[in-house]
Amino acid sequence: MLRFVRGASSRVVARVIGSRFAKPIARVALAMAGLLLLAFIGKTAVAGAIGAGTVPAAVSAAALVPAPASVPAPIPEPQPPQAPPQATPPVTTAAPTSSTRATPEDPVILNTATVDDLRRLPGIGEKRATAAIALRTRLGGRFHAVEDLLKVKGVGRATLRRLRPLVRLDPPLMPEGGAEAPR
Repeated sequence: MLRFVRGASSRVVARVIGSRFAKPIARVALAMAGLLLLAFIGKTAVAGAIGAGTVPAAVSAAALVPAPASVPAPIPEPQPPQAPPQATPPVTTAAPTSSTRATPEDPVILNTATVDDLRRLPGIGEKRATAAIALRTRLGGRFHAVEDLLKVKGVGRATLRRLRPLVRLDPPLMPEGGAEAPR
């Protein structure tokens, strides 16, 4: 019997190898083997995630069925305290002091500017304004020099040259009489 099975299987293999479908069949078999390998890797990754305390995307239907009323509900296990999310820099989008473009007479005050204030500057959009405020936060809540703007992605020397007459670090100091101090 064993001799018959060996002979039959070798004849089938020889016939398949010699047929015109051998290459496509081999490709399909190789693709299936690859898919099975990926499925195995994905399954072990999900199993590892379950052990880490996260919930997989696919939850079995049995887990979604509520317990019968006669059986007391299981007491949930206490969850370990989660770390608070990382603080993001505060982005204030209050109404701009002026909806017009910044001018040397009406400059943008960098250390108190909101996103809308910074957007008054030429070449500064939403992203660069947000990045400038995030940089100001990282620098301790204030810019120390106008050149600090060079650390904002997309602001180079040419842009800084255009912005310099339109920005101030801090508002001008008011003298005792209440009149604005000369610049």
